[in-house]
Amino acid sequence: MEQILLETILRHMENKVIGDSQHGLTKGKSRLKNLVAFCDGVAALVDKGRATDVIYLDLCKAFDTVPHDILVSKLERHGFDGWTSQWIRIWVDSCTQKVVGNNSMSKWTPVTSGIPQGSVLRPALFNIFVGNTDSGIECTLSKFASDTKLCGGSTFWRDAIQRDLDRFERWDRANLVKFSKAKCKVLHVGQHNPKHNYRLGREWTESSPEEKDLGVDKKLNVNQQCALAAQKANHIPVCIKSSMTSRSREGILPLCSGETPPAVLRPALGAPGQEGHGAVGVSPEEATEMMRGLEHLCYGDRLRELGWFSLEKRRLQGDLRAPSSP
Repeated sequence: MEQILLETILRHMENKVIGDSQHGLTKGKSRLKNLVAFCDGVAALVDKGRATDVIYLDLCKAFDTVPHDILVSKLERHGFDGWTSQWIRIWVDSCTQKVVGNNSMSKWTPVTSGIPQGSVLRPALFNIFVGNTDSGIECTLSKFASDTKLCGGSTFWRDAIQRDLDRFERWDRANLVKFSKAKCKVLHVGQHNPKHNYRLGREWTESSPEEKDLGVDKKLNVNQQCALAAQKANHIPVCIKSSMTSRSREGILPLCSGETPPAVLRPALGAPGQEGHGAVGVSPEEATEMMRGLEHLCYGDRLRELGWFSLEKRRLQGDLRAPSSP
């Protein structure tokens, strides 16, 4: 039933129920396109010599604090038929909860907010709930579900950025949700950035030298991100060696395989040693050397024996897949 309802909701959402800034669960968009498009826009401003500020906003327990009454009212406002709105209202209002602690149990209590976990309707309903955050925004806005980014040139757009933050503050009060002020950050990018301060409500947003979302620091390079990716990748073969007594192909292969073998060893960005990137992956040589029966073969023969492509071919395969990702 939920799947049928989801298809109905998605068809209706194609009629501009949510704004263009939303990339989560949106046809023709994805997390990758969200990050690439936004980072490209920021880089374009910096290339023009414009200091730029990026505001990262985070809703507290976003999916679990959506008020049921406000959600249903938005469904009705967006023109969903009465049957759909009524079904959603009955569905969310039927949720109850109780608390167990110290060998005692509370009574069942109705849940008045939050979209049930595990439901296929959860992302779509949340997109509808936050869809009107685009209204009146002056700067560049980019969203992936609850992850929100606001961007503007800090020199000429300072007041516009602050006005947009004031709009977000009014929106969260009107919709009975809260932004996590401690997690809301401003990233100052570009040379000669005046590093303006911005308020969200009564609190000032903290300045951040880098953000995991974009994977860049204030100089727009990815050295730190690549170093962290390489560090995590280097731990994987060590963990396999220390935890696996078997060196059989059947035991090692599943740990190193995925959609594009070996998944755990795939490079994150660029080639090891590429200028500006550094080492970001672990050579599959170490993985193939761990398999009993392949030690006497050269690296190329080991790849052929396992049916794996070379590192260069896997990168090419990834580049070809990226543009066609939904």
